[in-house]
Amino acid sequence: MRLALVSPLPPAPTGIADYCVDLVRQLVSRHEIELFHGQLEVDVSRVPRSCPARPASELPARHRARPYDVVVHQLGNNPAHAFQYDLLSRVPGLLVLHDLVLFHSRAAAFLDSPAVRAWRDEPASPRRQADARPALESWHEELLYSYPRQGERLYAAHLGTVGDLLPYAYPLFRIPVEASRAVAVHDTFLVDAIRGEVPGTRVAVVPMPVEPSKVAPGAAAALRAKLGWGPEDVVVATFGLVTPEKRLATVARAVATGDPRLRLLVVGPVPDHTATEALLARAGAAGRTVVTGRVPLEELPEHAAAADLVVHLRYPTGRETSAALLRVLAQGRPTIVADLAHQADLPADAVWRVDPADEERSLARALAVLAADPARRTRLGHAAAAHVAHAHGAARVLEAWDEALELARRSAAPLARRWPAHWPRPDERRP
Repeated sequence: MRLALVSPLPPAPTGIADYCVDLVRQLVSRHEIELFHGQLEVDVSRVPRSCPARPASELPARHRARPYDVVVHQLGNNPAHAFQYDLLSRVPGLLVLHDLVLFHSRAAAFLDSPAVRAWRDEPASPRRQADARPALESWHEELLYSYPRQGERLYAAHLGTVGDLLPYAYPLFRIPVEASRAVAVHDTFLVDAIRGEVPGTRVAVVPMPVEPSKVAPGAAAALRAKLGWGPEDVVVATFGLVTPEKRLATVARAVATGDPRLRLLVVGPVPDHTATEALLARAGAAGRTVVTGRVPLEELPEHAAAADLVVHLRYPTGRETSAALLRVLAQGRPTIVADLAHQADLPADAVWRVDPADEERSLARALAVLAADPARRTRLGHAAAAHVAHAHGAARVLEAWDEALELARRSAAPLARRWPAHWPRPDERRP
């Protein structure tokens, strides 16, 4: 097939950019692929030479001139995906939902716009309030369309002071799903969730392309020594963007109060270093912890190998399928996860699950048992690697993706619904 793939690309600060490259490397043997992005620069060294990377603004015209068999929209809950919303309904295709919850990034498109920020800085200004009104009205209309019964209260609550949980209760994926020929997700839990909101949606389940990376002999031990840890230490690692949802405070307290040999390795971008340092100090884990910040993708396997255990907690969760989690499982690392419904596809023998309702005690017990039992850690790691090799290996990826692409190709383009006025219609012909 001739494919257009719309997504952030490296070096965009989202894991979906890395995922996109991994996927293209596997699909390019069977399909002709062009990439479309919304960023100022692309690391073309990571993209196959046969796959040109073009500005997303060129997609509609190129599609009209020579239609693609399928346009693939890789969408996640990250501001890096904001450029895609102008294309989803103009060039309908296969929507790949990496996160069920899109509320945060979609809200930011309106509420973090320059006009709204300026009004927030000077709320008494009638001129600034008037300038902000179009963005606020568009946000209001989108909430009302997606949640007719709750939209008014949701709009009022979200503009006021609200807790962290509200956006997770209103995922805001309805219009992107309605505007697509078909939808692809990475775990079976999301199928029923999507069809429950948009009945009749054609949904395919596709694996993430994840393969283990080789780590040079002695590299993990050398990294541990560089970080100040020896073979007697039990290193507990977390991977990914450091946000409250990753439950770092819980992990830090469990390390600080657990086996004296426990050490904490935090790998990933840190938006607020001061807050993270204060969190670790309050937990009593500062002296046991190393925070690396973002490390190059090619160095992640080495950091995973340096860990004796990985903790991957999520609450609240956007029902995301985490590439960071699958990568550490592929490396054969024994991993502790939250017992969440959308992770039910992970075999019972491949991860250790903790109860989100009793997170502190569940995690403390898991660390105590696994820190004292290297053989059990080894068994967990072997089962994790075997699961990823089977469920996310190249053969399975190609088979499932071919089925999803064919589903989208055969599906009729959706008809425009009574979407808010700011959503483009499929038949628009913008330059």
